[in-house]
Amino acid sequence: MSAPAEDERYRWQVLGVVMLGTVMSALDSSIVNVSLPSMMASFGASVDDIEWVVTGYMLGFSTFMPLTAWLRDRLGHRRLYMISLAIFVVGSLLCGLAWNLPVLIAARVIQAFGGGAITPTGMAMIAEVFPPKERGRALGIWGVGVIVGPALGPTLGGYLTQTLGWRSIFDINLPIGVVGLLAASRLLRPDRPAASEHRPFDWPGFVTLTTFLVALLYGLSKGNHEGWTSPLIVGCGLVAAFSLVAFLVVESVTTHRILDLGLLRHGQFSVALAVVAVRSTALFGGVFLLPLFMQSHMGLSEVRTGALLLPGALVIGALMPVSGRLADRFGPRIPTVVGLALTALFMFMYRRLDPDTSLWGVLAPTLIRGVGLGLLVTPVTTAALNAVPTSRAGMASSLMNLVQQVSGSIGIAALASVLGRRTVFHQSVVGESLLAGSSVWTSRAAEIAHHLRDAGMSPRDAALAAGSILARHAGATASVAAFDDAFLVGSGVVLVGIVPAMFLATSRKASAPKDTDALRALAD
Repeated sequence: MSAPAEDERYRWQVLGVVMLGTVMSALDSSIVNVSLPSMMASFGASVDDIEWVVTGYMLGFSTFMPLTAWLRDRLGHRRLYMISLAIFVVGSLLCGLAWNLPVLIAARVIQAFGGGAITPTGMAMIAEVFPPKERGRALGIWGVGVIVGPALGPTLGGYLTQTLGWRSIFDINLPIGVVGLLAASRLLRPDRPAASEHRPFDWPGFVTLTTFLVALLYGLSKGNHEGWTSPLIVGCGLVAAFSLVAFLVVESVTTHRILDLGLLRHGQFSVALAVVAVRSTALFGGVFLLPLFMQSHMGLSEVRTGALLLPGALVIGALMPVSGRLADRFGPRIPTVVGLALTALFMFMYRRLDPDTSLWGVLAPTLIRGVGLGLLVTPVTTAALNAVPTSRAGMASSLMNLVQQVSGSIGIAALASVLGRRTVFHQSVVGESLLAGSSVWTSRAAEIAHHLRDAGMSPRDAALAAGSILARHAGATASVAAFDDAFLVGSGVVLVGIVPAMFLATSRKASAPKDTDALRALAD
């Protein structure tokens, strides 16, 4: 990026264009969740199947993201950013036209190929036009743009799904994408590809990394259905393990790496990646579970579900610029640790969620989540980018976003697995209680039969209907208990993130690049 340091106007133009593109891709990360039950009904899909509408997007996001550094060297930031936006728009169009679930998942992967380059390319442009002392502020403001999508996503998605059908949630990307392309073409300065534009592509690294991601995520998503000891799942595990080892070996001997793992030698960058991984594992899974529970067990519509999720997302957007300034002034450790603790509390409060929970009981934890994420996201991102030389910010942002997306995919698959296994466990417990003639279930059956007789049913029909109603209620009780267990597991995972967070810097100066290459890059 050739913009001079004193060109304040251009810096903010870059920030505005990047925010517009990331709002579009971020919108799609949340707008889908509220519409999943409608997609399940439309295609007759199970939870395990519909999970791939989200996981497939994350997988495409993750596999394409490592390519951005190589493509940036070939194309330059401006061209890569615009091509990514165009691919995302085409993928959105195909999603809206999908006639079955496999086609929808394939279109989501195409959509993700564009989205996978938008975020790291945008972050790299911000890192290059803003000096380190201003990055926290810039990333905080950019973060507000990132949060606008997820904030509006559930509400907008619920309204569109309820009024126009789930396909409209993808069509909404088309006008935003066109505006983003026009803004990028008019405002972004053409930049030259890097001097290494003709460096060879790391095909062995790309193939081994992609194989690892596909095998890992496919195995996790099918574990409940196939059985964790089935040949398919064991085979996926072996392929994933072999591919990961092969990838690490290849990257250790290859000159032109698809991912520069040497960035992990920067201590603050490695610590920030660990925090991002733990945070994403639990949070993506939690956001996947909550709309399903609210609609399937609480009977809320898509619009009401989205409305309940909106205030917490707005809190995130309001606090991100504040936390960026705090990170610039005091360092990232304190806001990150506090943010993780509050985020863990959010999931812990859902350990007793049930269909009779009040709307405030659902809303209050999301507000706490909003405060936690508002304090957490910007300091960790700033710490990661400030820990590496400016010239390597593009690779660093690609690696960080890759970790976030892969961890999020693992989180969805893992918590969906917890949900499935605990559902089976609680069904067994409830079933044994029913067969044993527990006084609780017996009295409840008698109460239901009494009401049915009062409504005019014969004693025999009332008894049969009461047994059927009780069986459905027992199944719902087991499912609710399984959701509660999954939220509790997610809370524990977030708490683990406090351990690496304690190693983050306590001052901005401590988190800045200190190696010779970094200082030379900043001086240039």
